[in-house]
Amino acid sequence: MAKISVQQRKYFVERIESSINDKINELKQSNAAQVQSISEKAYEKYLKLLKVDKDMKRFAKLDVEYKQLQSKLVTVYDEVSRSLNFDKYAANTPSVYNSSNSEDINKGYRFLCGKTAAKQETETPEGKLIKQLEAKKRAAVDELHGVNELEGLKATVNNILKGADVPLLGE
Repeated sequence: MAKISVQQRKYFVERIESSINDKINELKQSNAAQVQSISEKAYEKYLKLLKVDKDMKRFAKLDVEYKQLQSKLVTVYDEVSRSLNFDKYAANTPSVYNSSNSEDINKGYRFLCGKTAAKQETETPEGKLIKQLEAKKRAAVDELHGVNELEGLKATVNNILKGADVPLLGE
């Protein structure tokens, strides 16, 4: 028997493994549909064997409930953010979209609460001062734009705006 070198052995081993692996891969591909069929038929038994069949059913039920709750929370968040008129996609705005935990949704709602509170800040002494300054600013701008020169028009518009809880012209 002839002796072969280590290098020759490695070459022959790689060549044999490569040829056989190619043939094995062809067979696996042609058998893929049958393997899938066997897997589908055995799936329920497999879950029972692992003792997770009841957990999987419960998870599916909870997943539906989770998605419904998340959808409702996102819808309400969208409505409130629209009413507050801010960019909900800005970099510093917490996201409630596709969130996988309640902490992210909680951050989003805390953010909305802060935005809402900022619009209702007149309960503090500083807030009252801010409201007075904003009223003075509006009155000064109205004066500069000549709103006060159109008394009849101003009175008509202010009459329309009464009760709408918005600043009237000239105030």
